[in-house]
Amino acid sequence: MNWLVRLCCIGVALMVSACGDDSADKAGPTKVNITALPIEPTALAFYAKERGFFSREGIDARVTVINDPQQAPAAVLSGTAAFSSFSVSGLAVLKARDAPVRLVAAGALYAPRAPTTALVSAKGKRFRGAGELVGKTIAIDAPNTPAHIGLLRWLKRSGVDAGDVRLVEMPFPQMIGPLSRGRVDAAVVPEPFLTVALQRGATRIDHIFNAVCERDCLATVWMARRDVDPDLAARFRNAIQAAAAWANEEANEGASGAILAKYSELDPALFAALARTRFATRLMPELAQPWIDLYAEFDVLPSSFPAIDLTR
Repeated sequence: MNWLVRLCCIGVALMVSACGDDSADKAGPTKVNITALPIEPTALAFYAKERGFFSREGIDARVTVINDPQQAPAAVLSGTAAFSSFSVSGLAVLKARDAPVRLVAAGALYAPRAPTTALVSAKGKRFRGAGELVGKTIAIDAPNTPAHIGLLRWLKRSGVDAGDVRLVEMPFPQMIGPLSRGRVDAAVVPEPFLTVALQRGATRIDHIFNAVCERDCLATVWMARRDVDPDLAARFRNAIQAAAAWANEEANEGASGAILAKYSELDPALFAALARTRFATRLMPELAQPWIDLYAEFDVLPSSFPAIDLTR
């Protein structure tokens, strides 16, 4: 259980207040802490807060931006946040380890026809395929994340072993500088940082998640502790789904870009240039199955299991 202790310690370090205080004022909105990475696949909490979808569900939301993906389960497990965005695969790993968490709402979709994550080369470098990356340094955000395991699947399909490349870890926002200066040879980057990297001289090598999802699949989800209040979870899901429907409307891209710029601290003009994320407007656990199967393939999970188990 050392992994659980470690996660809880990280959660305490976030220094956020109690995740939900139903007893403070029964007649007023429920105060809820939420954590999310400053990237569009996890931006539904930003949209739901800024556009009033949480308020409509009687939720007084405090959204805390985190940069380390492992802060998400840490915050939920330690009780410093009631809900957090997380990758589908990360939640699957937690469930396989019997962590007391569950899926409560869908998040971003990964669509092969409109990819929003790519493997890119550093400025001034050109790689035409996996074989040319042998011996090169590739940046990922952290071990066993979608960027990491998705990269391994892509390399494997081209006959390149994980040991044939050197992987280094850094948060997505911090990849831009090393790519621009050539301190790494390549990196797996999601939007909006993908567009920033391309604008600063990086070149797209391939959309590696197409090796995972042959059709639309879930990329991110929203999780809570298993013992979350069912009514609160339902209200949270309603707000997230309303935010998803709003964000999917092309007419709202300007407004959603401005919100995401606020939380990511990037130039609002950037969001007019990038491929925008599309979100699931209802919870369909089966769309998480490709990631569960992939993580079992690379022994991150002891075996695959039905995606519906994520909700239990």
